[in-house]
Amino acid sequence: MTALDVHRVRRGQPRTLPRRARGSDTAAAPEDVLVFEQSEAGFSLVGGTGRGTSWAGIVDIARDRSLVSRAWDAGVPLRLAGARPSQVAGPYHAKHAVAVPVGDRHVVVLGSQRAIDLRDTDVLRLAAAAVDRAKGVPADKLLADELELVHALRTLMAYRPENVRDTLRHIATVAAAALSCEVALIRVEREGEPVTEAIGIGPVAKGRLEPGVDPYLAACAEAGEPSVNQASHPDVDIFGIEVASYLTLPIGADPALGALALAHSIDRPRGFTSLCQRIGRAVADAAELLISQAAAREQLAAERDLLARISSTDALTGVANRQAWNDEATRLAAAPPVLAYVLSCDLDGLKAANDWYGHAAGDALLRATARLLTTSTREGDLVARIGGDEFAVLLRDADAVAARRVRSRIRRAERGRRPTDDGLVPRLSVGLAEVVGNDIEAARHVADARMYADKRRRAAAGPGASLRIRPRDRRDRRGRRTPA
Repeated sequence: MTALDVHRVRRGQPRTLPRRARGSDTAAAPEDVLVFEQSEAGFSLVGGTGRGTSWAGIVDIARDRSLVSRAWDAGVPLRLAGARPSQVAGPYHAKHAVAVPVGDRHVVVLGSQRAIDLRDTDVLRLAAAAVDRAKGVPADKLLADELELVHALRTLMAYRPENVRDTLRHIATVAAAALSCEVALIRVEREGEPVTEAIGIGPVAKGRLEPGVDPYLAACAEAGEPSVNQASHPDVDIFGIEVASYLTLPIGADPALGALALAHSIDRPRGFTSLCQRIGRAVADAAELLISQAAAREQLAAERDLLARISSTDALTGVANRQAWNDEATRLAAAPPVLAYVLSCDLDGLKAANDWYGHAAGDALLRATARLLTTSTREGDLVARIGGDEFAVLLRDADAVAARRVRSRIRRAERGRRPTDDGLVPRLSVGLAEVVGNDIEAARHVADARMYADKRRRAAAGPGASLRIRPRDRRDRRGRRTPA
């Protein structure tokens, strides 16, 4: 962006302008007129048209090298023009602008995305008229600004946080909407691991984040201070799109929980007014509570799930327990009709194993049985230890052919099973029954009867059919190994 004209007309002198190439008397008026009034800290926006009206009372700029400050110091109008929008003053961006000092208190900015072809006398006339109309910020405008802040916070807090990731997306969405930003990035630390979310246009809309997002937001959180950049910085390329300005805010304090970054696209160039910065800070401060609540609920849910797993898991074998089986029976009783079978399995020879080898050996045999059943059944089937040496298997979505196939796999697994450390290999008596009317307990009773019939047949076949023992691992009743 380059300065095209500098008119050497000092404040307090008659504004007789040199003759120059003049535009048409009917040239289009600028899109925005911003009336800045001198203040102790710099300049405050007090009125105008376009952005001058909507931003009145919420833009304050320091005495820097902006067009407003340079025009004030020079005491003459300054014109700027460029092929792309860039920062003119504070949050205001435009392709073309003229800053006109008026009297001893005001500087008026005329801005447009089109070339400003107004004659010098027209520029001065418009600026003087704008100052004359600027009567300060109306009370209803001040109230509307405050209501924007209230609305943003109300929208943010009208949310029940259930987990951290969804809560981060909610915070980013509310902040981006409140500040009219095209991209929002948010990151927090959760149990030592970063959780990062993004919403907006460009790559982030497809879930793709720039490599520098996490390091940048982590550094902002560590700094613990808000940072506003009214013009994009070439060293910051984290938003996935070309941006005109960006605002970074820490979430929480001492230390910060994380950071939130918001950006305006170059396609809609503008910066962040003092109201936008206030809203952003308020959202970031309130976000800490939501994130803490989400983390607490996430932890509670994890503990509840763990407790549920513990209460429904057999501590010795790791398969489901009787409570889990009963819960499934209750659930199925209220469900639509299903196609299923039940296997009733009884570990043969457990008492003998306990008597001859001790209860540790019997426990190992039970664990081996549970592994045999879980590896022989299908994903989605329920394997449960009902009690003692008794197991049950619910074969979900299984017809008679599928059920018999699972039973055959169990028999093959028995024959190929490696012995336990005590030389024991599990042998099972098995009964199979169809589930009728979703009543798995009735099916289990039928399967039990068939299992006991199988047990009697196996007992009649001799002790080797009930419990296989490697000869070299035989022990006497005192647990001492005996020669084969």
